[in-house]
Amino acid sequence: MVQPLVELRSRLSPREKDALDASRILTSAIRGFCLTINVPVSSAPIKTTIGTGLPSHLTLISRLSCRRAGTRFNARGIDDDGNVANYVETETIFWSPSGLVFSYIQLRGSVPIFWEQATGLLPHQQKVTITRSAEATQPSFDKHFAKMEHSYGAVHVVNLLSDEKPGELELSQRYYYHVTHSPLNGGAKQSDPEHHLLKITNYDFHAETRGPAGYEQASQIKHIIQDSADGFAYFLAENIEDMLRSGANRTKSVIRRVVPILQQEGVFRTNCLDCLDRTNLIQTIISQMALQTFLDHRSERASPDFWVRHGSLWADNGDYLSRIYAGTGALKSSFTRHGKMSLGGVLADARKSATRLYMNNFADKGRQNTIDMLLGRIIGQLPVQLYDPINDYVQSELKRRAAEYTASDTIRIWVGTFNLNGNSQGLYEDLSSWLCPPMEDSQQTPEIVAVGFQEIVELSPQQIMSTDPAPRQAWEAAVKRTLNENAAKFGEEEYVLLRGGQLVGASLSIFVKASVLRRIKNVEGSVKKVSPRILRSAYY
Repeated sequence: MVQPLVELRSRLSPREKDALDASRILTSAIRGFCLTINVPVSSAPIKTTIGTGLPSHLTLISRLSCRRAGTRFNARGIDDDGNVANYVETETIFWSPSGLVFSYIQLRGSVPIFWEQATGLLPHQQKVTITRSAEATQPSFDKHFAKMEHSYGAVHVVNLLSDEKPGELELSQRYYYHVTHSPLNGGAKQSDPEHHLLKITNYDFHAETRGPAGYEQASQIKHIIQDSADGFAYFLAENIEDMLRSGANRTKSVIRRVVPILQQEGVFRTNCLDCLDRTNLIQTIISQMALQTFLDHRSERASPDFWVRHGSLWADNGDYLSRIYAGTGALKSSFTRHGKMSLGGVLADARKSATRLYMNNFADKGRQNTIDMLLGRIIGQLPVQLYDPINDYVQSELKRRAAEYTASDTIRIWVGTFNLNGNSQGLYEDLSSWLCPPMEDSQQTPEIVAVGFQEIVELSPQQIMSTDPAPRQAWEAAVKRTLNENAAKFGEEEYVLLRGGQLVGASLSIFVKASVLRRIKNVEGSVKKVSPRILRSAYY
């Protein structure tokens, strides 16, 4: 219902947008969970050299998709467009006063096949029914993971369904069948796991946590998924200051920017039957793994108080997402919040289970009708149409007369590449013979400089699994120093690093003049990981 309004808003001028927003006719929001908590200096894992006294921030944001929205027993599985029920993207963000930003994304969503589950008054007796054959399901399954791979890279599925319940076992078997026949794995013909962009780990949560250790045993999943966690890495950025000098008087100016250092190159997709209780506990563990890896790379250590805050944040996240889908807070949240299951937590889970039974049988139908109406999915419901003839006429005229108000300019681009053979020699040497070769003055100091390095790190198994960005950053500093020294000779402005990226031993760094930054938009990069075997053959 609101999509036409969103499109109309995008066409308005800033002043008109402000007027529309002030009217409160349209309010942009996400459905899910969002909370930021302060981490005091005494508990912050990142110790800053400058004593600002400011706290760090730990944030969790969960975004629930509206593509197949609904309540617990009314929205299950996948649709023909590859959308699944209870599909949530959750991002863990840690910000330090030093300007360092960490981010890690995970996904959860219903088992992506066509299945249903009827409500019932007896707990755990609701029958699971698969409604389509494997051949009819595969196209929709492939759409789902193709979109996911396009947005996030490689996908590792963590399936928490039970092997002892017939309905869940049947879902797991079909899930595994579709994964093995996915084009991301080369279809049924490709059997080498090294080439797989889609992997699946079946982890029977109930069986694994049945012993005396209880839910604490769930942490053993770390050892099973550690290789993928190392390969996916995490997002890391930092604030940097560039001191620039320009003009004949070499006037100094400072530009502050956020520069990405690492990119997350894959994602875990976790599911159980409802993608609520078991899923939230395992996602908490995976988030802790990513944060711990980030701190280990910096030789830092988190305090117990920090992990308590982290667990409490995830427990709140689980409760909010569970209320949306099932009508109550999440089960097992006592363990997620405190690291142990108390008697009070067991009693709270029993109360929530009883409340869910009532909600699913007597209240969810009305909630589902409301959701369907808001999303325009009721049969016979007419779509909302907004006519904007002024905008349509203006757009057509602007396109027809574009030559009257647009202009083009010529820029110079320098591109170079070098094989370092894993060495760091040359970092403090003069690189001008390569970066600034003799040429006409008009060709000196190009607006854009693209520098590529091969074998910037030694090709070891450790580097292939988790690349160290430090060598690339050191070479970027050396290149930038040489470019700016050459710019000073010709009285030109200095360069800044626009973006740098790295895939094991290959890196690409883009430098631009400071004045060009405002004219550059939509900078995007993509990294496609391949198997170690392909890397070896490529370098040999």
